[in-house]
Amino acid sequence: MASVTQSPRKLLLQCNLSLGDIVLLTAAVRDIHRCHPGQFLTDVHTSCPEVWEGNPNITPLDIRATDLERIPCEYPLIDRSNVEPYHALHGFLEFFNDRLGLKIRLTETRGDIHLSEWEKALPHPMATLAGAAVPYWLVVSGGKYDITTKWWGADRFQEVVEQFRGKILFVQVGQVGDHHPRLEGVVDLRGRTTIRQLIRSVYRAQGVLCGVTSLMHLAAAVEAEPGAPPARPCVVIGGGREPLHWASYPQHQYVHTLGVLRCCSEGGCWKSWTLPLAPLVSEQAKGKLCLNVVGDRPRCMALITPSDVTRRIRLYFRAGLTPYLTAGQVKVARRAIVRTRDNPFDRATLNLQTARRAADDFIATMSPPRERCAGRGLVICAGGLAYFTNAWVCVRMLRRLGCQLPIQLWYLGPSEMDARMRSLVQPWNVTCVDALKVRQKRPVRILNGWVLKPYAILHCPFEEVLLLDADNVAVRNPEFLFDTPEYRATGALFWPDDGPGDLAVAQWLCGVSLPEEPAFESGQVLVNKHRCWDALRLCLWYNGHCEFFYQFLHGDKDTFHLAFRKLGRPFAMPKRPMEKLEGTMCQFDFAGRLLFQHRNGAKWELYGKNPRVAGFRRERQCLSFLAELARAWDGWIAGPQ
Repeated sequence: MASVTQSPRKLLLQCNLSLGDIVLLTAAVRDIHRCHPGQFLTDVHTSCPEVWEGNPNITPLDIRATDLERIPCEYPLIDRSNVEPYHALHGFLEFFNDRLGLKIRLTETRGDIHLSEWEKALPHPMATLAGAAVPYWLVVSGGKYDITTKWWGADRFQEVVEQFRGKILFVQVGQVGDHHPRLEGVVDLRGRTTIRQLIRSVYRAQGVLCGVTSLMHLAAAVEAEPGAPPARPCVVIGGGREPLHWASYPQHQYVHTLGVLRCCSEGGCWKSWTLPLAPLVSEQAKGKLCLNVVGDRPRCMALITPSDVTRRIRLYFRAGLTPYLTAGQVKVARRAIVRTRDNPFDRATLNLQTARRAADDFIATMSPPRERCAGRGLVICAGGLAYFTNAWVCVRMLRRLGCQLPIQLWYLGPSEMDARMRSLVQPWNVTCVDALKVRQKRPVRILNGWVLKPYAILHCPFEEVLLLDADNVAVRNPEFLFDTPEYRATGALFWPDDGPGDLAVAQWLCGVSLPEEPAFESGQVLVNKHRCWDALRLCLWYNGHCEFFYQFLHGDKDTFHLAFRKLGRPFAMPKRPMEKLEGTMCQFDFAGRLLFQHRNGAKWELYGKNPRVAGFRRERQCLSFLAELARAWDGWIAGPQ
């Protein structure tokens, strides 16, 4: 009997972790295919799509396919890292083995980054800056604010730079919104590289100097250019936070203090913040607070001196693995340093020291509203397949319930909504607004995802606005809210989230003191723009610096709360707490009656399974709306023409 060939399983891997974690994930994807060839087709939806460019293991999959397996990726092995001798690269492997019933093994102790021949042929970065291909080392002087225990100190990095002045050219890199203090005597590319440009810079780099950060993972994952040592020199300042076997790559010089202090005598401490930040840390996070500090750095990092680091760097040169700069190269290096000296990074980004003052300065410059607006209306942010699908259900239910108010759907450019989609909602008195076109006349620093919500409120034509998330389903006509005494008295109506929220850091940053009240849940917001204009402008400003504030806030919902409290603007809130169904937040009116069902964790899918949610009202009608949309639209977005 002839054997039956089994079709490959289709995997959509989803991960919103940081760049370093995504580099680790590339190794797992590589080894899925090496250890189980032909058995899988893999696609990825991750926070850093540039990492996957040119990856031969990635196959674009139809998200409407019924046999598509969506897998939110995580690595619980990290919780056992102090007692089991595995590298961070094993984390996703173990997860996939358990989740998919596989036997994947690690085939290389490095991530899997691919560069095209076109990228490899691009001019050397220093040739572009200064006219000649001078060798350089990449350096990161700080890190993210959510883990300050990894910071060694810019003063110490500066000492290392000085030790090699005239011998090594250092190129400083760092992401906008993170803590990267300026170093002197370096090529300053902070905030000037995309992820892909950073990868290409690693490819050309003679060496890397950093803490435990994404650059360390890239240093191991990115191949070396022809003629360079196959194992790129890399010195990592590790301290005592993470176990040596978990964080260190075998080809790196990993400088640590594990075992020399009681707090890291049995492995990494995994603390996140140092004592100077204690006023910013909530009670729930005190367990991640390092109390063993010297000045502003953990003792485990303070014990590592600049001499310790320079000695490790010198080893590579002493061993003859790579040469110092020649006299001619030093001259070219100076030109590159001078040409990058004027970097707006420090002026454009916020940090823990500047955020509150910057907000106060913005408040002082705010002017009265210039927008002409009138009447009442609803605003929904609904671009792309997923959110348009949910907005369709939201709109159809509103009209079924008798809501006659005009509705606007806001989206970000033609890749999120095309003419066909606009025509589908037009019969329901819905106007579609391209926020990118509005931005041409009403500029904003950043415009994406959550930022779009306060932006749409401010720039829609309505004076009184009910903002609904696309995945929100009303159970009664919400028009009566505009006439409730509570809203009329304050001009703003918000609904409660679950509990008071974790806003200790944000309160300090924004200079507010919140009473014991629930956090906001912004799946529905009702405001009078004329009365709340300054608070809405401040809310948008917070969101416009999302790369900094979102490290401490839960997206837009906390920015509404903080902005209203910062300016002392009144608002109303129903007393009945939010109640949860599976993947759904239920909100009530002032009489305690159910009004909104926000499916934040159980979003509708046009071509996928929509599991029933026990207790969800009007679910059958919602499913009929989905079927109606599926008959009229194939989910395809034409994009820019």
